[in-house]
Amino acid sequence: MIEGRIKKIDLAQRTAVIITQDNQDVVLTFPEGVNIEVREPTTMGTMGGELEDLREGYFVEVEFGAQDGSGNCACASLICIS
Repeated sequence: MIEGRIKKIDLAQRTAVIITQDNQDVVLTFPEGVNIEVREPTTMGTMGGELEDLREGYFVEVEFGAQDGSGNCACASLICIS
């Protein structure tokens, strides 16, 4: 698991660049059906979300699996913590 901030999102390619706490860029791909949780504004808890709910600048915790064919990490789960 890594923690970091979303630096860039490409919805069309289903990718995001996460900048980690030690200033490393990690490129993630988001397969269909990936678990994404975002802040629920009323309770400040989390709720199920979609890739389109994420924004650049959000702080996140990410679990990822093996690298895909392009050398990027495939996201298994992403939780928005900001």
